[in-house]
Amino acid sequence: MKPTIGRRLDPRSNSLNAVRLVLALLVLVAHGEELGGYGRHLQPIGPWAVAGFFCISGYLIALSRRRARGGGDFFLRRIVRIYPAFFVVLVVVAFVVAPFASVVLNAGPWRIDAAALYVARNAGLWIVQPALRDMLVQLPYPGVWNGSLWTLAYEFACYVVTGLIGFLAATWGLRTTIALWVGSTAVAVLAGVGVVNLPHTLATFATLLAFYLSGTLLVVWQDRVPLRPALMIGAAAVVAAVAITGAPQAVAGPAMAYLMIAAGILLPLRRIGARNDISYGIYIYAFPVQQLLALALADRGVPFIVPLALAMALTIPLAWASWLFVERPAIRAHRRWASRRREAGVA
Repeated sequence: MKPTIGRRLDPRSNSLNAVRLVLALLVLVAHGEELGGYGRHLQPIGPWAVAGFFCISGYLIALSRRRARGGGDFFLRRIVRIYPAFFVVLVVVAFVVAPFASVVLNAGPWRIDAAALYVARNAGLWIVQPALRDMLVQLPYPGVWNGSLWTLAYEFACYVVTGLIGFLAATWGLRTTIALWVGSTAVAVLAGVGVVNLPHTLATFATLLAFYLSGTLLVVWQDRVPLRPALMIGAAAVVAAVAITGAPQAVAGPAMAYLMIAAGILLPLRRIGARNDISYGIYIYAFPVQQLLALALADRGVPFIVPLALAMALTIPLAWASWLFVERPAIRAHRRWASRRREAGVA
């Protein structure tokens, strides 16, 4: 019996959380150079790490949709997983980090009305206002308090796509998924080479959806897609070729998804993140921490490794706190509520 992704990937025991943790740290590294004013040599790592996130999400969220007790349960799970920590980080940045930076690091004047407006305008998951007025204006990456949050609205839009496909019959669901993958990839490629002129938001969503649905299709065909070293090498070569040549990123969607899932199967890192998944917390807290470090270390002439190490040392505890006090309690509360509803329904 040939080894396939479906036969080798244990949904309850794999290294996908560890892979996501690595991707979150890669985003931190990619941002660190630019935010600290050291250049943009590492900046291309960021989009590829985000692409990896979307591939893994496409795979895992498709599995979640299969297990969900209807569309309402699916969407509520997704909201509980992503939104509470997102809203808390908005509040923490606006009412803790920003006033601290104003008083201690001379980041500019902090005003409570501006902080409240920052939270209110961004609370819908779409980042309408990345800045607090007159703050961080002197930094290499001025004004923006949390530049990582922009992907979350796109990710939730992908969840909506999965949720809606789940309402279709199996055959139509597969056909729709394939059609959407082909369409999003084509749109992203045509926009990337300049054949069509699309708004940045639409082109970005097409690219991210192409990666996301690449992961979803691996669920559909997981019992047919073999897990072989030759395919892994070929997939890595495709991703490297696209990255080096500057071709439209979406071309590498299937190859990137295959690499991410294969890594989740083969890496001996199953215990990392199995019970405490801090990858999301690292992703949403690293950027404001790095902006604080840019304020503190500006014009000090310190080597890049110093703010990079400090960013990791400061972000990881915040990510743990987010998991322990926001994310995990929200997940458990939803499970208890869902369990009570099922019991009441049986009664």
